[in-house]
This record gives sequence, structure tokens and C-alpha cells, in this order.
Amino acid sequence: EKRKLYNDFLNKFPYESLNSMTLEKYTNLNKSDSFCYWIERKTYELGSVLGGSSSKFVIYEYLKKPIKDGGTIQLDNRYAWYRKLNVGTAIEAFNIVKLEICKIAEFARNKRFDQIDNLKLFGDVCKWKIAFLYSNEQLIPIYNKQMLQELAQYYGLVENTNKSISELQAFLLSVKGNKDIYEFYEELLKILE
Repeated sequence: EKRKLYNDFLNKFPYESLNSMTLEKYTNLNKSDSFCYWIERKTYELGSVLGGSSSKFVIYEYLKKPIKDGGTIQLDNRYAWYRKLNVGTAIEAFNIVKLEICKIAEFARNKRFDQIDNLKLFGDVCKWKIAFLYSNEQLIPIYNKQMLQELAQYYGLVENTNKSISELQAFLLSVKGNKDIYEFYEELLKILE
């Protein structure tokens, strides 16, 4: 079931199409067919990124105008995005986001996970969820650093506070052995409980 969901995501948003993804395909109010909706809700069983606001996607279409939040968000009549992107339009903001998604996907696909640690546009959870979805199932679908640290400690990597997410992922994958990734994921979730 999880593998089917994984493949459904890749059929909907193939790696080859990321470069030509539109802002409307990335975020829209129709929900069921947007990239953001799939990352957060539709692929929930492949690791959660729930919680926080829509700003975790860096740019998003809104229904109700977001309340001013100390000037960190910039708005037009349809989209909200981070002011730190230093651009004037939603399309310009999205082009920065799309470029970052393409980098994450490319690094994940080529198992250059350490390169993903250096990308800073998205928060860890969102960034690593995208990475997992384009990794050919070569990552564990847990994206929260604290959870990964707990799991690494459980398996004997006690001194792990200075480890990056890619290092924690690599350690846990070394423990996985020949188990199916989703079988191992279920075991890890039980340990976290």
C-alpha cells in the first residue's frame, strides 16, 4: 500500500516534469492535485510533514488573506511567500522554490544526500520528505532530526547530536539490513512510540 502510494506520487509528479512544474500545479486551492497537498496530506503514510503553517512550502495560494506576521511574509491578491526571497512577484518566488525542489530531487535521486543538508530554503522536514519521494526509496521516511537522533541512539549511535540528517539516515539504513524499507519504517515508528 505504501509502495503504491509512493509510485502514485511519482506518476503524478515525475522527476522529469519538475523543471516545468507551474505555480498552479505546486499550490492551489483545489487541493487534491497540488504538489504541496500531496507532500502534506496525500502521502502522509510516507512520513508526516503535518503541523505548522502553509508557509513551510515557502510560497502558497491562500483562501483567506494571511494575518501580517511581523513582515516576514509578502502577499499579492492570491499568493503568500517569504519576504526573504527578495522578489516582487509570486512567479519569481516560485522559480526560486522550483529550483530548490529540482536540486533536492536530483541530489536524492543520485544518493548525494549530504548535499541536501546544505540546502536551506525549506525546513528540514519538508526538504527531507521531498528527498525521500525522489530517492528511489533509499531514505527512511522519517524527517524530524530529533526523532532520527532518538532512533540512532536506540541502535547504539549515542553521540549523535552533531550528526547531520544525512548521516543519521545513513546510520539507520546501515541497521536496516535486507528488510523492506516500509517494514523497517513500521518498526522505527513502534520504537518512537
